Amino acid sequence: MHRFRLWIRNIFGFSQSETNGFLILLPAMLLILFSYPLYITFFQQPEISNDAEQSKIDSLLAHWDFNPIRTIENKTITLFAFDPNTATKEEFDSLGLPAYLSERIINYRTKGGSFRKRDDLSKIYGMDSSLMKRLYPFIEIRVEKPNSKERITDNKTDNKKSTPAVVQDLNLADTAQLKLIRGIGPVLANRIVKYRNALGGFVDQNQIKEVYGLDTNVIKMVNTRFYIDPSFRPSRININTASESDLSNHPYIRSKIAKSIVAYRFQHGSFNEIADLLKIDLIDQTIFDRIRPYLTIE
Repeated sequence: MHRFRLWIRNIFGFSQSETNGFLILLPAMLLILFSYPLYITFFQQPEISNDAEQSKIDSLLAHWDFNPIRTIENKTITLFAFDPNTATKEEFDSLGLPAYLSERIINYRTKGGSFRKRDDLSKIYGMDSSLMKRLYPFIEIRVEKPNSKERITDNKTDNKKSTPAVVQDLNLADTAQLKLIRGIGPVLANRIVKYRNALGGFVDQNQIKEVYGLDTNVIKMVNTRFYIDPSFRPSRININTASESDLSNHPYIRSKIAKSIVAYRFQHGSFNEIADLLKIDLIDQTIFDRIRPYLTIE
């Protein structure tokens, strides 16, 4: 140790006190220098890779036939005029009511309840607002007049039964049918059809709000007079073959996103599944969920 001290003094020209300070400082410097690698080696937990799990999730998403519209399983919906006070369970099933709603309505009637106006049906627990909108024009509340066999309906006109508004598929409606809505003229009717064609079809009733120029009252009328068939499948763009122009022509795909999709395809080859789009920085979960119904890889 004495020789080491002399060697340090000769090399660096330190005094005895400086040599002592250096010998104290040197181990501290070495400890600081190697502390982090030692901590990583002996104490830090190794990172857990989620690649296998993420691959399984992506595979499931690719096989998921996404449709934001809630469908009614194995039911053929037929809309017709009905009285909730007398309709049978079979008639409710044909109208598209779930079994639990049909049973609640019948139980309500069995216990002495009755429907005096159309809106009373919406008070049944579990009645969905979109279902109520579709059924509303077809509800006919019939009440026996005293000392008469004539029946009146839930309308404000006396002794006259108004013909319920025809509910039509929004994806099949032409401009003439759209112009029957108060507040929709030729310009707005053409704008709705043009936007629908650009999308590839409406998959959600709320998409009508995206058409420029429609006020709240008009939107409510459209949702009352038109519906979207749960089995409808929109036109889809093949992201493995579509050009940048084809992609950017869709209202939901901006030009930058279209360029990113084409660039990713050029660098990595064809998409194996639609969920691979989430690997592109510009596409987050919200954008993906919005454009997913309009894309395909086949």
